[in-house]
Formats: sequence, structure tokens, C-alpha cells
Amino acid sequence: MDDPKAIIETYVDDVVRHLPRRQRHDVGYELRSLLNEDLDGRAADSGRPADAATALELLTAFGRPQEVADRYRPAGFTVIRPADAPGFARLALGGLVLQWAVTLTAAFTTPAPTDAWIYADSWWGRLTTWWLSWGLGSFWWPGFLITLTLISAAFARRRPEAKPWTPRRTLDRDHVNRPAIVLGLAAGMLGATLMIALPWLAVWAPGLPQPLLDAFAFDPQFLHRRAVWALPLWAAGFAVQTVVLIAGRWDRRTRLVRLVLGLGWLVLLGWWLAAGRIFAADAADGTARLGLLLVVGFVIVDIVVTVRRTPASIRPPVVRA
Repeated sequence: MDDPKAIIETYVDDVVRHLPRRQRHDVGYELRSLLNEDLDGRAADSGRPADAATALELLTAFGRPQEVADRYRPAGFTVIRPADAPGFARLALGGLVLQWAVTLTAAFTTPAPTDAWIYADSWWGRLTTWWLSWGLGSFWWPGFLITLTLISAAFARRRPEAKPWTPRRTLDRDHVNRPAIVLGLAAGMLGATLMIALPWLAVWAPGLPQPLLDAFAFDPQFLHRRAVWALPLWAAGFAVQTVVLIAGRWDRRTRLVRLVLGLGWLVLLGWWLAAGRIFAADAADGTARLGLLLVVGFVIVDIVVTVRRTPASIRPPVVRA
């Protein structure tokens, strides 16, 4: 095909066939005029009549027909906005990798059940068992995020049109409320003291009913191998909160330490949940697991908030309504 106008006509036809019928006429007319005008401009710049090579060069630079059609297609139901895609990918993949790290460690450190598969205690048997349980099961997290995103996008479409932009006041997000920090420290110390004293409940309060003492008895494996790792995290958390209390504000360093501690708690709590029993009694163990799952949720929220606010320590105060 040597006629440049015919080449453009074929290109326009390939573009509009990817569009809804109601758009084809208007888009075809607009696109045809635009391309022919551009072709004439290139011919005038080169000082010679337009030919097939010039038309093909123009259309190649303009894009493939399906890509051009996407530019004219009305915006549909957007699940994840392009600006949010990198953060969504990091959160989805990060949660997946974290679950794999915790559960894979537990799979190779906990004893294999005596009535399990004959090869369950070999390294490849443990890996196979892990992949068919926690490995594949961890994909619930990306699916859960996508489901929440779909629900959020559906509600966003039903919302009325947003109000016009207006200037808003600035807020220093690094400033802290000292009374709230003091209350948090007091509550944290009280909780840590209770948890540390709980294994010695029978010694401190021997007069309590035996069923109550049995209900709060920790599993020996948990107490000797897993529980002790909470102590350095508690101590580091109290130290950071004390530093922030004295300074009266967060800075980049304290926020980064808080982020590391949050990730540490997430790994530790995941290990506690995956590695075996926490309390000896079934009822207490089930309740503790449910409580730890709620704590994991709060820790994840705190990590997300900390990640979003960490750069604020090296930038001017941000704007908030």
C-alpha cells in the first residue's frame, strides 16, 4: 500500500474497532483529521510530498491501534489507581513474604507429628508439607487486600462528587502529646508486669482456686523457648517512648526504630501463633490466639502509619484537614 492517506485510513479503522459503537464515528473523524494534519506538517517540513514511509513513521510513533483506542475509551471501574499501585504491591508482597518467613522457620524448627507422613521429618518432606499448608495458604493476604480494595472502589463510585479544593491548615505530625505518652508507658508497663508475673501466679497467690491456676498455666515449650523474646522488644519499646517523651516529638531516627520494633513484634507474634500452643488449657489457648490475632492487626496498622509518617521528619509539616 503506497497511498499514505489509505494507510492512515486503515490505521483509523483498526483503532475504532476497539471502541464502543457509539464512539467510533466521532473518534474516527477526530483521529483521521489529526493524523492527516500531522502528515501534511511532516511533508511541509521535509520539503517533499508525503509518502508511505512518512505515514508509517508517523503511525509507529503514535502507538499501536489498541493502545490508542485505550486513550479514547471512557474510564471504567478502577480498582487500584496507578498512583496507589506501588504501595499496594509492596503491602501485598511484603505480607506474603513475612508469612512465609515466619511459617517456614516454624516448619523446620517444630517437631514433626508422630502419626504424620513417613517422610515428614526430612527437609524436603517438611518443605512439601509447609508448601501445601502455610505456603499456599499465605496467598489469602493478597486476595484479602484485593477484596477490600474492590469494596472500597465500589463505595467510592457511589459517593457524591468531591468538594472543590480549598486551602487547609498545616499540622506538625511529629509533635507528641506528652500526657498520652505517659499513659501509654504506664499501661505498657502494667501489661508487661502482669504477663511476666502470670507464670508465677501459683507462687504469688496460692489461695486461688486450682481450676483458675490451671487455666492460666503456660505451655512449657512456649514459656522456655518463645516467650522470653518479648522482653527485649518491650524494653526497647519503653526506651523509645521515653526518648520521645523527653524530646516532645518524633524524629526520623525514633520512627525508624519504632518501625523495626513493629516488624520485630510482627515476626514474634507470627512465630507464637505458628509454632505451637501458648497456654496448656485448650480454652485459654484459643482465647489467647484470638487476642494475638487482634494484636497482629493493630501492629500492622501501626507499621503502616509509621511508614507513612517517617518521611515527615525530614520534610516541612504536611497539610491535613
